[in-house]
Amino acid sequence: MQTKYYAYYTFLGLFSTMILASLFKHLFMYEQMVLEYAKLGYPEHLIQPLAIAQAVGLGTIWYNRSKRLLEWAYAGFILNLVFAIIAHYVSKYGNGAPAVICLVLLFSTYFLDKRRISKRKTEEDYAMVA
Repeated sequence: MQTKYYAYYTFLGLFSTMILASLFKHLFMYEQMVLEYAKLGYPEHLIQPLAIAQAVGLGTIWYNRSKRLLEWAYAGFILNLVFAIIAHYVSKYGNGAPAVICLVLLFSTYFLDKRRISKRKTEEDYAMVA
């Protein structure tokens, strides 16, 4: 149980660090992001809404109170990262490795959280019966 707990928060911390680095670039290196988005084929007006969505999604994953909102946050990040990988591949700009790493970390946190919650519920059910 403790191993899954530590692994979950380790992967979540790594994922959060990468997303926070992306948010930093979106907010404080705006001109550089405009150029990068243009090279990837995305319009400039997507930069700020994407940064806001990433901040809200990361907060939702850390807050982890509503199952429905949590699922939407994970789905939003999956779409964001898959589209980033596709854009890098199609445009031949960069290799998209950070997006792939983020996607792997995201899936790791998702499945570790599911296993951690199911294990906790099983222990609570067992405690209620005993």
